[in-house]
Amino acid sequence: MDAPTLTDSPDTGGPAEPGKKPSAGRELVMRIASAAVLAPVAIYLVYRGGWAFTGLVMLAAVLMTYEWARLVRGSHLNADYIIHAVTAIVSIGLAGADKPLLGLLAALAGVVLALVVVILRGQGRRWPMIGFPYILLPCIAIVWLRSGGEWGMLTLYWLLAVVWATDIMAFVAGRTIGGPKLAPRFSPAKTWSGLLGGMAGAAVAGAATSLILNLDVALLLALISGGIAVIAQIGDIAESALKRYAHVKDSSHLIPGHGGVLDRVDGLIFAAVAAALAALIGVLTEQGQGIGLGVFVV
Repeated sequence: MDAPTLTDSPDTGGPAEPGKKPSAGRELVMRIASAAVLAPVAIYLVYRGGWAFTGLVMLAAVLMTYEWARLVRGSHLNADYIIHAVTAIVSIGLAGADKPLLGLLAALAGVVLALVVVILRGQGRRWPMIGFPYILLPCIAIVWLRSGGEWGMLTLYWLLAVVWATDIMAFVAGRTIGGPKLAPRFSPAKTWSGLLGGMAGAAVAGAATSLILNLDVALLLALISGGIAVIAQIGDIAESALKRYAHVKDSSHLIPGHGGVLDRVDGLIFAAVAAALAALIGVLTEQGQGIGLGVFVV
């Protein structure tokens, strides 16, 4: 990729142009403004569910595949992108039609097809195929979570609240407290104070969810939420490492203050898969009576 090598921005964890340090206040305002526009849309479509919500996830997946192609291939409209985008639409559509297992099989078929194309074209790099599970697994997981009726909807609201709280509090704590670096090799801007701040914010969001839903599990949900915050931060670091590899600040420039869709949902990508696995355990434990993280199962 013909992009200049950039240094890391201390406020976002991604690269920035040398000598240009964005104002923390300005960046925070942009983030809040973007969230004020996007969050109500996401919240409403989670409430609506059905194909309206599935369509939103499809759109996000297609945009993320575009950004992935940009990061790992340096181009957009290539065979990898087309196969990835079509696979995203098909697999997420199957999950939205209450056929998540078929959706997973479609995602696997897309990986195999893309790998065959790469081999036939004689391309040495095959690791970009990681983009299939990286993007499609969380999208299928989110659609499956929402398919669980009222408690599936509440589980997804809880997940969004925890990830958003993690993102905001990690940003605020990291900028105001600073301190030792969390993963300097992959994301030099991340600090331990940011991680702990994110965990604290997530724990509060989890406890608040318990109180709002009148569930007598505030401490348990706070602990679960703190664990989800750690997973979300791992997702954040993973995407930061990918952007360092590509020598770019953002995955794209679609969302002011956040960059691209991958930048906005990097934590949610990992957290959604973890939440879906926990929800699956809840379903199996309760013999299919509901969907949730144990405490959300009716």
